[in-house]
Amino acid sequence: MKKFVSTALTASLVFSLSTSIFAQPAAAPAPAPVAPGALNPTLLKAIKPNFLQSLIEKQAEEKIRAEYEAEIAALEESLKAIRDEIKAIREVKPVDEEAVEALKAKEKSINDEVKALRDEMHEEIRIAKEVLKFGKEAVEKIEALKAELKAEEDKVKESKEEIKAQIDELLAAEIVDEEKIEELKAAEKALDEELKVKRDAINKEIEGIKLVAEYGQEAADQIKALKAELEKEESKAKEIRDEIKAKIDELLAADTIDEEKIAELKAAQKALDEELKVKRDAINKEIEEIKLVAKYGKEAADEILAIKAEFSEEESEIKAKKEEIKAQIDELLAGETVDTEKVEELKAAQKALDEELKEKRDAANSKIERIKLVAQYGEDVISHIEKVQASFEEKLADLNVSKVEIQEKLKELRAVKPVDKEAEAALVAEEKEINDQIHSINKDFENAVLLILSSSVAQ
Repeated sequence: MKKFVSTALTASLVFSLSTSIFAQPAAAPAPAPVAPGALNPTLLKAIKPNFLQSLIEKQAEEKIRAEYEAEIAALEESLKAIRDEIKAIREVKPVDEEAVEALKAKEKSINDEVKALRDEMHEEIRIAKEVLKFGKEAVEKIEALKAELKAEEDKVKESKEEIKAQIDELLAAEIVDEEKIEELKAAEKALDEELKVKRDAINKEIEGIKLVAEYGQEAADQIKALKAELEKEESKAKEIRDEIKAKIDELLAADTIDEEKIAELKAAQKALDEELKVKRDAINKEIEEIKLVAKYGKEAADEILAIKAEFSEEESEIKAKKEEIKAQIDELLAGETVDTEKVEELKAAQKALDEELKEKRDAANSKIERIKLVAQYGEDVISHIEKVQASFEEKLADLNVSKVEIQEKLKELRAVKPVDKEAEAALVAEEKEINDQIHSINKDFENAVLLILSSSVAQ
């Protein structure tokens, strides 16, 4: 069954690419091995939900930039012409300062125009990315709330400046009215507190809009309820903790300190913190499950949670083994005669466990990422992307081999003095050509992925 594809992937994703990109064999070919010495071979980015989303955002950004670049480039050419003209005027003595000043004013005006265009472009890019993530309707609501907050902030700033002016006037008087100054300072503080309340309320509203946009109304309501429950628990715990602290302070201030009672209270404080942590972890876990179900569906969420639970068990087992090894090492190091060989063996075993844990974590994360991708885009789409990726990786592997060979030749050439500059320049040019091809392959891969995604939306 075809899975849900984000509505943010619109027809604007469709663009021209050679159909030969998709002339893939039934089975993806194995990538060619990279020659020894390729310490940092260029690899394609792993196919993950964030990577696919970033590609979509990148294309939207490039489209917006293209709309502004021609105009900005024309203005920058005008700036260059003005600067050349100023330079030419200054070469003629006496310098026509009036003409220079007129050109400088024109230069400033164009610079301001360029800055305004760049600011407008960056703002449009920001909005476009937000729309891709939360949808047009949600972003319009968010921007309206931000504008409302900005208006409140401007109003408060203006009021505070008026108050400051009044305070300065009072302080400059021969007889300072301290009472009036205190009143004004209190009014200033009240404005800050009022603004904070409004800012917190608006930020909370924005967070709610984003939750609904990402996870749906039902999931958002469940998450809000759980967060409210956690806030209530934290508030209650803080109140009790403050009471305990007050009792401890009171005991410490007494002539005779009751150490036993203080220890009891500190234990109660610690127990309270631990209890709160258990509640916080449970609520956060519940929120995570709600988000997974809302975003990827119940079946995918259950698979993800099962993988996480399995990895958590394996992680606990490995940690227990590492603690055993550490205890053995500590015991050996505490002995009169240290068995260095045995200590090294145990450290090697410890390192092997770390590597094993990393492999298991990477494998679990890889499975989870793929489940998310399939839930979002469908098995057919992801399989297609994987085949395309394998094909491009084969091309990259071949280029990496060639790049290493050139780097080795350069190393050998530069070891002989004097260096043959002509031969060096030829090898550097070859390396640059390979780097350009690598960049081109990466770009073609990104375009191929975007075309697959846009095709899936069109179906």
